[in-house]
Amino acid sequence: MRKVFLTLVFIFIAHICGAPKIDFRVEMLRFRSFSEFFYSRFQESEYSRFINDLGFKESGNNWLSINRIGCFGEWQFVESTLKYLGYKKITLKKFIANPEIFPRELQMKALKTLIKVNLSFLMDYEHFIGDSIRGVVITKSGMIAASHLGGAGSLQKFLDSNGKINKEDVLGTSIFDYLKKFRYYDLE
Repeated sequence: MRKVFLTLVFIFIAHICGAPKIDFRVEMLRFRSFSEFFYSRFQESEYSRFINDLGFKESGNNWLSINRIGCFGEWQFVESTLKYLGYKKITLKKFIANPEIFPRELQMKALKTLIKVNLSFLMDYEHFIGDSIRGVVITKSGMIAASHLGGAGSLQKFLDSNGKINKEDVLGTSIFDYLKKFRYYDLE
């Protein structure tokens, strides 16, 4: 996607610089508008790709999924997280009885809220973006995914300890694993 963006930018620049124009400012405004539009579409597609891939890793993109430790939905929510986010009426027991109480659209809304909450907890840790810990470059997307896996607190401990404290979930997946797997998305 970045290659396509850069190609279009270069083509547009070549068009602007190709021949003298009567009003260069109009062309530059047009270019700025074009690049902002394209960049916003690029960001939306990256965010969508990230959310889809996270859902695939968590549940195979199955919004009806329930794992063996009681996490449920496409993004494998725990009841306590849902309660914290304000979804007090959604429980594992009720989801098993009627999955329609937590449809995919509502799960997506809960995920986006959780991402915002985790990012607010990690504001003081943004300076780690671009650093390398245990051979993996820390990125915003990796931090979001790792926070989803183990909570923002577990990620903070990992970063503060330079990777020495590497919490795992009960299935054996670690903060480091998610930082590594989800580091390639451009969510800046």
